[in-house]
Amino acid sequence: MEAVLDASAALKWQFEDEEATDAATILLNDFVEGKIDLIAPTLFPYEIVSAVNVAVNRKRIREEAAYRAINYITSLGIEVMSFDDLIEPTFRMARQYGLSPYDCAYLALAEKEKCDFFTGDKRLFNAVKRRLAWIKWIGNYPGNVSP
Repeated sequence: MEAVLDASAALKWQFEDEEATDAATILLNDFVEGKIDLIAPTLFPYEIVSAVNVAVNRKRIREEAAYRAINYITSLGIEVMSFDDLIEPTFRMARQYGLSPYDCAYLALAEKEKCDFFTGDKRLFNAVKRRLAWIKWIGNYPGNVSP
């Protein structure tokens, strides 16, 4: 099984004060054990670095821990997919749903690959959950996996 994962879901593996860390850890274990393949658009590592930088600036974590978090997530082997084929669908979805192109890059990849998309961003999830059955709130994993 293959699924798209966004940075907000992956960051739950490093920030214990986040909501839904237990479910996110189950997904991580399934990935490490080869039960699920995780993919993301090319902006994924940039979003990881950006979010960790914000966490340091807000004194949520120390800089030393930030380097460990970035290296851990980016070294897991999540397949980063080319954005070339996603440009137009990303823009279309951004216009259609009134969301950022960053969020819609993940949506466009899941649509293209015909797979579930696990997000840790409740705002994004709530914005499209009634229109896109394959968007999944990470906190419901593994009970919300499509057959």
